[in-house]
Amino acid sequence: MFNFFKKDTPEVIFESVNYAIRKYAPIRPASEFVPEKFKKLTTKLQSGDHRIDDVFTIKVCPGLQDYMGMGWVIPAWCDIEITPQGSEFPKVRYSDPNSQQGFHHQDQLGNFLDTKFENRHAVKLDNPWLTYAKDGWSCMYLPMAYHESQGFYALPGIIDHDKGALQSPINIMITTSEQFIIKQGTPLVQVVPFKRQVVTARTGDVRPNTIKRFDAMRTLHKMTFKGWRKLMSDPKRFKVDQHDTDVPF
Repeated sequence: MFNFFKKDTPEVIFESVNYAIRKYAPIRPASEFVPEKFKKLTTKLQSGDHRIDDVFTIKVCPGLQDYMGMGWVIPAWCDIEITPQGSEFPKVRYSDPNSQQGFHHQDQLGNFLDTKFENRHAVKLDNPWLTYAKDGWSCMYLPMAYHESQGFYALPGIIDHDKGALQSPINIMITTSEQFIIKQGTPLVQVVPFKRQVVTARTGDVRPNTIKRFDAMRTLHKMTFKGWRKLMSDPKRFKVDQHDTDVPF
């Protein structure tokens, strides 16, 4: 049973009427969609006497690892063939005949992002997932920023899934002039939940307490030969409580 109404349990619900999508193209944690190049990247450039003496690549950067693992990913639920047609709307064909698409005409964009996207048509992919969240929670939709050569770029945005927009298309911009196929299972967009609340940023001169904090954190590097990373970064956990993925009887 879903624990959606359990007190103080943040939860985002993704539902689809299509059994095959729930079974074979499910919503999964973003940590399962780390780019292959990043996975294959060597961790260490040079070894020292201890770990703190080693020279590492960006693969050990907590900021990159945490970003790639934030939230969940909506993968392509079927194959999607896209054929750019210059100034005309691109031709889009889904392997699933029940899916359709819409477009934002290039005039709707004006000159916005004209130096970022040569193709001026935004394709509205037919998202099969109905999504909602608890009161006060929204979801940020982000492109798969560290995935290369996908042929498309998902436009980022935020939806207050506790209030409306139960179903919303996934808007993508085409980044190639060649025909390409988004294969079923390809990560389309990263969904990161956050609680809506007032957060204040304060600026000012550096206070004595801030210097103390800086010095304290800096000494963590010398506390162990293993290095500081595990002492200065906590895991960010996003899981899927998956239901109803057996063949109906």
